Amino acid sequence: MVVLEHAFSDCTGNWRLVGTGDDRSIRCDRCDARFAATPENRLAAIDENYAGIYLRRLAAEGAAQIDAERRDAA
Repeated sequence: MVVLEHAFSDCTGNWRLVGTGDDRSIRCDRCDARFAATPENRLAAIDENYAGIYLRRLAAEGAAQIDAERRDAA
C-alpha cells in the first residue's frame, strides 16, 4: 500500500488533486507536499482523506460528550 508523506509529521491537511492533463498532481492543502497523480497515489490520498474525516467526526462527538458530562455534573 502506498503512503503519502506530508512535509511535517503533525500536518492535518487534506490531499487535493490539482493541475490538468499530464501536469496533474496530488497536493496537501496545508504543508504543500506534492506527489504525481498516479492511480496508486490517488487511492492513497482518498484513503487518508476519509480517515481524517472519520477522526474529526470522532473528535467532535467526544468533545460533545465531554461537554454534556460537564453540564450534567454542574
